[in-house]
Amino acid sequence: MSIRYKFTPIYDNLNKEGEKVKGYYPQVVSRGTIHKDKLFDHISHGSAPLRAELSRSWMLIEDSIIELLEEGFDVCLNDFGTFSVSAESRLVEKKNEIRAESITVKGLNFRTSKAINRKLKKAKFERDPENGY
Repeated sequence: MSIRYKFTPIYDNLNKEGEKVKGYYPQVVSRGTIHKDKLFDHISHGSAPLRAELSRSWMLIEDSIIELLEEGFDVCLNDFGTFSVSAESRLVEKKNEIRAESITVKGLNFRTSKAINRKLKKAKFERDPENGY
């Protein structure tokens, strides 16, 4: 199976009319989203005991990752990637103008490992048939 793509035109709003960059870039077309239940089915190949074990393990891993992130750690899953938290608050001019209670989690960051990036570099692509040739 390959990663599907379509070509999307480049919209150049930065350059003057005669200097605008023209062309297309490839954009990945998702085949859909796989949620954890479907992932567990895929991994377990129909084995109910293995699927149950995967589900229990996932709950433990998820709870542990959240707990460690809340304690201020980055969580590195060696050959997979690293999770970290980013923060946000209102803009302040002086550092002492804001308290810790006013800072919130902006999001969860994930940086893939070099090993995953190397493996994904070998992925094959095919043009999405629904977007024409």
